[in-house]
Amino acid sequence: METWVQIAEQFGLPLVLLLGAVYGIVKMFNWLANDLTSQIKRNNERIEEIIIKLIENSREEREESHKNSEKILNRMDSLVDILVKLSGNGLKRRFK
Repeated sequence: METWVQIAEQFGLPLVLLLGAVYGIVKMFNWLANDLTSQIKRNNERIEEIIIKLIENSREEREESHKNSEKILNRMDSLVDILVKLSGNGLKRRFK
């Protein structure tokens, strides 16, 4: 603290205030360069992970939907077979 008082006595208060402001600006730039950029990088990585999970979930949902539609078609085919057997009046399958 004595050095600041000596500098203020020797060069004046405006120079001491200028040095303090410059010191604050340098600290702010260091914070911006280090801490803030690392936070932004972590956020970007987190967002990328979320997007990857969403894409994987979408793919799994499509596969499950495709399997379900195949099951439904198989059940419909079974139903048509049963109806053909039960009709007994010459009902024939038109599809397949």
